[in-house]
Amino acid sequence: MPFQQKKNLKVQQNRSAFTLIEMLLVLSLLLVLISVVWPAVLRINASNRLKQNMQDVKSAFAAARIRAIEHGINYQIYFELGGNHYLVVPVDKELLGQGIDSADTRQISSEEAVISQELSEDFEFSKNVAATVTEPAIPFEWLGNLPAAKDWKWMETSFPITFYPDGSAAFDLEHEILGKDQKRVASIELRGLTGSASISYDRETSR
Repeated sequence: MPFQQKKNLKVQQNRSAFTLIEMLLVLSLLLVLISVVWPAVLRINASNRLKQNMQDVKSAFAAARIRAIEHGINYQIYFELGGNHYLVVPVDKELLGQGIDSADTRQISSEEAVISQELSEDFEFSKNVAATVTEPAIPFEWLGNLPAAKDWKWMETSFPITFYPDGSAAFDLEHEILGKDQKRVASIELRGLTGSASISYDRETSR
């Protein structure tokens, strides 16, 4: 092989790999790109998580209304004020397992009578209550036979949002959902006359 061809081949082989400076430059560009994009990714993820949480709360309101209509009894929703748990509870002793001696189908269904859910750890229900409560809360003892009753003690310091068999609710309501910084990120709004619930979001968190 002529000398010139060997030289050209050697140059090509030497250029087949990146130099250390080139690799550092590429890594630097990647870090800059990540630092620009990552905050936007986090915002989108937080916004999606909030919207999913609020849709779950809205579904709980819808479930309380539908169950009240179907069963012909009042249903109540409770928020953990300053916390992230919430419950849908029938105002009915038998559905809650009270006064039943045998393990019949009604007793079995009592374990499914309460809908127990919670917001993500990033969010909580406001402690402030902007409503006039017109219905009494069910006695906590009614929940005593249910396996998870010990986890619902917070309910005793909450307030009932009652749905009636005609589909209406006891009162109009707007209750705030707060983020980690204790600022409003969303609110659940209820119209008492129709029993319909809707969600509104803070302008910044909905982006």
